[in-house]
Amino acid sequence: MPDLNISSTLHDAGRVLALDGEIDMATEHRFQEAVTQALTTQPFGRVVLDCSDLRFIDSSGLRVLIRAHKAAKEQQAVLAIASPIHRVMQTLRVTSLDTRIPVFTTVSEALAAPRAN
Repeated sequence: MPDLNISSTLHDAGRVLALDGEIDMATEHRFQEAVTQALTTQPFGRVVLDCSDLRFIDSSGLRVLIRAHKAAKEQQAVLAIASPIHRVMQTLRVTSLDTRIPVFTTVSEALAAPRAN
């Protein structure tokens, strides 16, 4: 059974959620809760999803990303993706989510990036 571990770390420039495992129907609820909580505690801030250990994301996870992107915009917060592996990056490109949610090579780059207006 796929599993997902999520750890949250607060930095001066924002909150980082490190995702380890797979996001699918079995884990999407946990992912949704973590992202919602991070955005709620970081209003007008920045939430970075560290995907370096995320091995897979399916349509249910993509749905959560779309909702999180919308919620971040409503709260004037920044949602960013960092360090996606090739397979995850391909999924983001095919669905054009990489054009809506900024993707960075590293967490440090995502935390240091200027806010888009």
